[in-house]
Amino acid sequence: MPLVRWLDKHFEPTLIITAISLMTGLLCLQIVLRLFDATIPWAEELARYLFVWAMYLSISYCIKDDRHIRIRVLVDLLPKRGREVVLVIADLIFMAFSMSVAWFGYQVVMRSLALGQIAPALEIPIAVLYCSVLVGSVLNIIRLSSSIWRRVALIRGTRESYQEVQG
Repeated sequence: MPLVRWLDKHFEPTLIITAISLMTGLLCLQIVLRLFDATIPWAEELARYLFVWAMYLSISYCIKDDRHIRIRVLVDLLPKRGREVVLVIADLIFMAFSMSVAWFGYQVVMRSLALGQIAPALEIPIAVLYCSVLVGSVLNIIRLSSSIWRRVALIRGTRESYQEVQG
């Protein structure tokens, strides 16, 4: 269980920081190399791939920490229980959207593999890029399930506060 808890807490941030650090390092190296009329042919393509992966991983990380963008002006006017009910409904809608994105992402990955599409500079399957959509959506579903579970526990009164449930 300690490994599962560690992954729950650090999985997305570790991958996001690694991707952004590599992306930044590669782009800085490209800039420096241009001063010497040299470049790394695959660096910009890899930086793009890392950016896309970091973006999709960031969505699930924001869900986990309840930091994704929402307009809550009217929701915050509701009593605590009503607010949580509305947020559960919003999470269910987001989960349905994530499920459909995961399904279509899976189809795109399979089609890309079937067609044998290869990235021009990296010479790896384009499916590696498209997998970011699938993996990100699956992580969204996992994080939304956890959020819904916590909110329902709060609505039912089995938890005192949302912060306590998150802990």
